[in-house]
Amino acid sequence: MTQEINNPSSTRHPHENLIQLVSQWIHPMGYQVVHIEAQTHRQKTLRIFIDYLEYSGEKTIGIEDCVRVSRALEETLDQSQEIENIFHGSYELEVSSPGVDRPLRTLQDFERFSDREIRVHVYRALTGDEIENPDYHAKNPKQKNFLGHLLALRGEKIALRISEKGSEMILKKVKSKQKALLNTNSVEGSEILIPLPLISKAHLEPHFDFDGSDESEKTQ
Repeated sequence: MTQEINNPSSTRHPHENLIQLVSQWIHPMGYQVVHIEAQTHRQKTLRIFIDYLEYSGEKTIGIEDCVRVSRALEETLDQSQEIENIFHGSYELEVSSPGVDRPLRTLQDFERFSDREIRVHVYRALTGDEIENPDYHAKNPKQKNFLGHLLALRGEKIALRISEKGSEMILKKVKSKQKALLNTNSVEGSEILIPLPLISKAHLEPHFDFDGSDESEKTQ
């Protein structure tokens, strides 16, 4: 079973109830819900992003998977009170693959994509004790966005190693006077921990090869 990150109820996904409903319908088909978007203005659209419930080899979500799920959901969703409460009438249904910047929502997501570069946003600045790296915290006490390689799940935290791109991101955010005091060599390669309940958003960081394709797709 897919286990959600234990975020406070006030920060749940706005369509968490719908995610749970759709998950019940598509899990028996071998799929899971990665993310849901509901556009309620102008052209009303429900976008459901799916992935395989179980992963094997290099198989990725294709058009035939999206068509299969779309056909299975159309009639069921039309009869759902949750859908009526959101759209109050007709809407368009779109089923898609997660994309190259796939969001990470569950514990299984973080386990699956270990050793991948990810981008993480937290609700508030973390303390030195929380990230278990006082030296890093002393240099970046107000940081709320992180970019680095996901190392592993460690209890209720994810271990992240700050990448070269992550240290460049920090430099862009600090003031010019602070840049002279910041040793980027001490930032790059730093390992920090981020508590799962404090993560508001997490996404894969896309990597493109010379022909424009996403190399990360090859590892899913």
